[in-house]
Amino acid sequence: MRTTSNKILAFDFSSSGNISNERVFYSHPGPGSPDGFRIDEEGCIWQAIYGEGRVIRIDPRGEVVGEVRFPTRAITCPVFVGTELWVTTAGEEDEKEVESARYGGGIFKVDVGVRGAREFEFKLERKS
Repeated sequence: MRTTSNKILAFDFSSSGNISNERVFYSHPGPGSPDGFRIDEEGCIWQAIYGEGRVIRIDPRGEVVGEVRFPTRAITCPVFVGTELWVTTAGEEDEKEVESARYGGGIFKVDVGVRGAREFEFKLERKS
């Protein structure tokens, strides 16, 4: 889901599941919007930037340390398959962006040389 503030927030959390100390981890300065993301085994976030045709790698300090560019601006969600980063895209909304529209809706993959962090499964229970 795209953010409307172009910020990624961080929180401290306790073993009981409570969160506190809300702060801005990363503030995106460009025209695009942070969309889906994944975390790698080195603790970096691979953040899709919708509208800019790229996924940026953000280190644990909140600094951009790398990027992968794609031929469409509508980058949505990355996922790791081994050391490959697979990225989904949406259809291009701007009719003037002919080249971007050509590749919008596709899936791309690139070997980034690092594996994704192990995903944690959880069960959300509704309290009555």
